[in-house]
Amino acid sequence: MTVDTHPAEKVAEVKKVLQQEGWLEKVDDVMINRFLTADSGNVGHACKRLVKTLKWRSESLPDPMVCKACAKDYKSHYMHPVGFDKLGRPVIYSVFALASDHTLQPNVEHMIHCFEHAISLMGPDVSKWVWIADFNGFGFKNLNPQIALAANNLFSVYYPERLGLFVIVGAPRMFDALWKMVAPVLDPLTAQKIAFCKKDPESMKKLFSEHFDDELLQWCLTEIAQNTDKTLRGQKKYAGTDVSGWGSFENMDESPALRPESSVEGHNVYGTQSLINAVRSKPLEWQRLFHHYS
Repeated sequence: MTVDTHPAEKVAEVKKVLQQEGWLEKVDDVMINRFLTADSGNVGHACKRLVKTLKWRSESLPDPMVCKACAKDYKSHYMHPVGFDKLGRPVIYSVFALASDHTLQPNVEHMIHCFEHAISLMGPDVSKWVWIADFNGFGFKNLNPQIALAANNLFSVYYPERLGLFVIVGAPRMFDALWKMVAPVLDPLTAQKIAFCKKDPESMKKLFSEHFDDELLQWCLTEIAQNTDKTLRGQKKYAGTDVSGWGSFENMDESPALRPESSVEGHNVYGTQSLINAVRSKPLEWQRLFHHYS
């Protein structure tokens, strides 16, 4: 899935500004086109957003790239890439029922960590990801709009044109109150990419099959079904940030995705085999630096 391209003259204008600002070596044409698309081809706006993003990446990205909360307690969050859709886009899955941390900054840090992981898994013609948000476990503790607004800010300011599809599965009625607060301030481009799905097998299968192959479709249906069962849910452990886990993959035995505890009734919580193979071939530096926060 390629990025929209803009006239060479506009790309050259952006490069001229970035050269003056000292950021030209940090971008390529694909990134410039992505930001131009996000700003409807407006060179001035795209330049401002690009410079802001580049400064943010230089000054504010966690180093090493790891979620400190999850490094201390793997139950803090449950949000990670699990496979690829029919367009080759990484697919992220999250569920409220398996996340114990509800504070703003750790959740923002985990989202950044997850987005960077997804980007690292993208092929040369892929620029977007898909996010499935399973609302099982959503309750009053999750009604604070700050985290949702922070996610919107990440999408619109620092990761423009990265979100391909955001699927909200099984949102309860109490979510309506949060939606009414968040919807008016959503970036219009982000809002267009949100799909709501009922939490019944037929509805999920219909929507997922439009975008996923059978491997990922079955993984998602099984994962969502298991997470509605308190006993099965309690058996799950995702340690993707552990250096003794995903690690460098120099030895297959190092991967927790291949250990017995990674599976619940034959279902691997780390994702599809396609995803596991992809991560194994692209080890991340942040995965080898877990000990900094342990």
